[in-house]
Amino acid sequence: MGIQINGLRDINAILTNQRKLGGTIEASFLRLRSGEEYPNACIVHLDHLGSNYYSIGFVTNEGKKMIVNVNEVSVISSPEHKKIAELKNEVYKDFMIKEKFKYLKRLFDIHQDSYTIHFLKEVKMIIDDIGFDIADQELSSKISKIKEQFKSIA
Repeated sequence: MGIQINGLRDINAILTNQRKLGGTIEASFLRLRSGEEYPNACIVHLDHLGSNYYSIGFVTNEGKKMIVNVNEVSVISSPEHKKIAELKNEVYKDFMIKEKFKYLKRLFDIHQDSYTIHFLKEVKMIIDDIGFDIADQELSSKISKIKEQFKSIA
């Protein structure tokens, strides 16, 4: 990851396929036409109708969620597709890690020790995305039990 983004179409493609790709989009800063500047803004949503983009949703460093009209955006500087563990926006990083933990727990509950190759690939992608520091002991023990199986799918 750490891949440069070239436009709103790239942002939309990544956001649309976020479950398959993992990660999220973070810009070094996002500046509005009014002059307000938001460092490490994480773009979370892009609304469009056909090929016309009309609003962008993003989360600021302070955790403030904003939706602005595309015409109000002056600059999106250095947008990158990053792993969640690599984000500089700590508030959004913490939120996404908690959401991924909830999702991982549900995955393990649904599969109940019958792990398919698709399950293993998805768990591996999520762990690579959020990093290996897992605070939940129960989830951590489940993941360590299947770590050997990760090597077989790599």
